[in-house]
Amino acid sequence: MQFLTAIDEFLSYLESVRAYSQHTLKAYRQDLRQFHAFCVEYHGRETVELSEIDKISIRHFLGMLTEVRFTARSAARKLAALKSFFRYCLRRGWIEKNPAYSVRTPRIPRNLPAVLSKEQAATLFRRLEARDFVSARDAAMLELFYACGLRLNELQQLRLRDIRFRRMLVSVLGKGNKQRLLPLGESSRRALDIYLAYYEKSFGKPGPDDTLFLSGRGKPISTRNVRLRVEKYLKPISGGARKNSPHVLRHSFATHLLDEGADLESVRMMLGHESLSTTQVYTHVKMGRLKSAYEKAHPRAEKKKKEQ
Repeated sequence: MQFLTAIDEFLSYLESVRAYSQHTLKAYRQDLRQFHAFCVEYHGRETVELSEIDKISIRHFLGMLTEVRFTARSAARKLAALKSFFRYCLRRGWIEKNPAYSVRTPRIPRNLPAVLSKEQAATLFRRLEARDFVSARDAAMLELFYACGLRLNELQQLRLRDIRFRRMLVSVLGKGNKQRLLPLGESSRRALDIYLAYYEKSFGKPGPDDTLFLSGRGKPISTRNVRLRVEKYLKPISGGARKNSPHVLRHSFATHLLDEGADLESVRMMLGHESLSTTQVYTHVKMGRLKSAYEKAHPRAEKKKKEQ
């Protein structure tokens, strides 16, 4: 089997059978084609067969990534794409063994997610004021990001029918086209009511299948626009944090739930994580806060620091 043909068939499988998003498919395509280009140069030929790829080729590829200053996280993502690809090839009978199977994933330094404190979150929502369509829309978006822990693309995909006002639920289409129901808080409900009143005044009454969040021109709001609007509101209250993206609100949602005693499994389900280990990063955020509070407040901790 020719390498590029195998890549195309694998991507088609991910799209049609596994229902991967276009964003994920694009990342897989770039990573696999980059590896193919490396193998062409590595073997010194214009075409490379799958059977020629071995563990050494993959290790040299990872070494090249390090030399050209790719981060460990990027290298690990590319290796994960290769492992998934070669597992697929093995199932199809195109290769006799998976050359990526025993290649170790680069060690990734754990970066704790950026979160707002509860005081910062309270300040954020206290400052929101719905004066017109745009400000009412922004308030509703921020409420849903924080109250439901939505991803950016999940918010963009919302239709009016997904807001189940009577049952106080939001139906969300997550990664892999997996649907989950999330509680809709009272403050989020009020923000949506105000926004929809401005929506109707500006663009007419929306139908059940209409996109929930629109731009000021009445088109579905773009990813860039959402990011810019969220950054505008987060910057003044985030204490100079470098990250002010919608994901900060998702991280804050999870961290604040755990702070208030929510169990990890419930938070995992609300975030739409496949694995509990993905959600456990938020327990590290909580532990980091506890350690910081201990060092600042406990007399023995302070004494130890002075003695060092």
